[in-house]
Amino acid sequence: MKRVAWGSVLAAIVLCVAFGALAEEALSITFLRDGEVVRVSLDAFPTLSGSVAYEGPRMGAEEPSWKAAHLYAGVSLRAVVEAAGGLAEGESLGVIAGDGWYKLLPYEVVYGGSVAGTVLLATSRDGEDLDGDAPMLVFLAPDGTFSNDDMLLAFGSEWAHYFGDEPSTTGMLVKGVSYLAVDYAGRAIVTPPQPTAEGTAVRPPEGVLLTLSVGDVEMVYTLEDLELLDVLSGEGTFTRSSGEQYAATYTGVPLMTLVGNVSDDVTVRVTASDGYSMNYAAAMLADRGEGTWILAYAENGAYLPLDPGYLRIVKIGPGNPEFSSSLSARMVVRIELLGSYEPYTLLCSGAVERLFVRRELEAGIGCSCHTATVSVTSKGTTHSYTGIPLWRLVAYVDDGLHPEREQGLFYEDEHFNDALADDGYDIVLTASDGYSQTVHSSWIAGDDRFVVAFKVDGEFLDPAADGYMRFVFDDGVELPAGVELRSVKFLAEIRLDL
Repeated sequence: MKRVAWGSVLAAIVLCVAFGALAEEALSITFLRDGEVVRVSLDAFPTLSGSVAYEGPRMGAEEPSWKAAHLYAGVSLRAVVEAAGGLAEGESLGVIAGDGWYKLLPYEVVYGGSVAGTVLLATSRDGEDLDGDAPMLVFLAPDGTFSNDDMLLAFGSEWAHYFGDEPSTTGMLVKGVSYLAVDYAGRAIVTPPQPTAEGTAVRPPEGVLLTLSVGDVEMVYTLEDLELLDVLSGEGTFTRSSGEQYAATYTGVPLMTLVGNVSDDVTVRVTASDGYSMNYAAAMLADRGEGTWILAYAENGAYLPLDPGYLRIVKIGPGNPEFSSSLSARMVVRIELLGSYEPYTLLCSGAVERLFVRRELEAGIGCSCHTATVSVTSKGTTHSYTGIPLWRLVAYVDDGLHPEREQGLFYEDEHFNDALADDGYDIVLTASDGYSQTVHSSWIAGDDRFVVAFKVDGEFLDPAADGYMRFVFDDGVELPAGVELRSVKFLAEIRLDL
């Protein structure tokens, strides 16, 4: 049997925030030091501004790749840090986005004593609000240009950003900064467990807590791996056989996020640490009419203890749904999928070829940091489709620079070849029955409104009606005059005509 340490793949994909409570305010930063949490509002600081141009990776020894200069406005990172308690010489600062992307800044950079200049948490660019990308980490170099040599001098080779083997300052930008962490070690950020009536819960031990078996592949998860996925918190009430009811607020991963897009006739077998097992119909777990079934690892803000088990299946929702305790499997250590399970793929080809497999794709969309949601109106009805932006997938095959396969769905903005897209090429999207539509590289470059969708209105696509993947684009897209573009159901291939 093939065994995959899926948790390590997910960790390479992205670090996702497990609890959203610390990121509700759009213009606030959470400052973390040795378990202490300080919330700082950016509205309390004066606005600074300045123009800067960044140097991207060099394609040749004597070919610098400068990006256009932009005027940024925002607040001083140093001022925010000082308001939260400051840094000591020798300490570093992790600047972390809500999706887990982060950069480490030495003390000298934070306090403006380097060639990187003033470090800004920007809220606007060229007079336009950054919206979901705010606040953004930017460096206002004194001469208005932040070169790769400047970056290496300020950060050193260890903390500088590289695209392949080439240094690139564009990768130092952090969009949607949510956290500042002193001496950050690159681990997932989790709301610290809170004291309960019984005392303070202890974090479960390190190591594998869950094994997911899909066909001949087994994927293992640690608690940290589970916290990297899209996580929900909500109330649920289970009724014991005695009739007694127990209500609590649970936090965990939706079971369908783990299981993926399976047909209703698939059986989900759950096994506990004591060997007891029970079967769930996938159709039941997917039904969100009264709530969402999750694999919970926390209850009332505290991690679940060894007894009754670190992982438990419960139903949560806004209406505090009720469910029988007989359906609430506890001490869960293994989940198996029994029945039909189609191993679909997506073939992307261009300068190179990449075949994405089902678990790779579904693991990628398990974290909202990878996805985009668009509104599509058809026959008078509007639906929300969620999936991976097309340009992100194109970036894997538009040139020879791409992430390694073991990184899973992992990408940075600069993976997409902007220069090649500006020169222009066609992208052919083909369904399993041969039907195809063509888009131009200049339309989709950096535009999240063209999406390879896996979900509609929050649920996985119906494989019988749409296939496992469907190409769609937002209602707000304005196509060139005379161009008629349609969605592509049963999407199977993306080909670049380079």
